[in-house]
Amino acid sequence: MDEVNFCLEEAEKRIEASKVLLSEGYYKDAVSRAYYSMYYASKALLSMKGIQTKIHEGLASKIGELAIKGVIERGCGRILTKAKDMRGTADYGMYKGFSMEEVRALIEDTERFLERIKRAIKER
Repeated sequence: MDEVNFCLEEAEKRIEASKVLLSEGYYKDAVSRAYYSMYYASKALLSMKGIQTKIHEGLASKIGELAIKGVIERGCGRILTKAKDMRGTADYGMYKGFSMEEVRALIEDTERFLERIKRAIKER
C-alpha cells in the first residue's frame, strides 16, 4: 500500500474513533482523534505532492501553502490550525474541557476537511 492510501485509511479510522468517543462522552479524546484524522489526511495530500514534514507546525504550514496556491481552500488551513490547537488543549490542558457541541462542530469540520482533501487528491 502506498503512503497516500495508508494515510487516507488512517484518517478514516481516526474520524470514526472520534465519533465513538464523542458518543461515549470522552470529549478530549474525541478532539484528539478528530485532529489526527486531519493530520493523516494532510499527510496524504502532502505525500502525493512529494512534500514531507516532521512536525505538526510544519504540516499545518505546508497545508497553508497549498491553500495559498489554490490546491485547497484557505478555510482548510484555518480548520487544521484550529483542530491542532484544540488537540494541544485536549492532550495537555489538564483543567480545560470541551462541550459536546464544540466537539460535534469539530467532527463536522473534520468530515468536510477530509472530503476536500480526498477530492484534491483525485483532482491531482
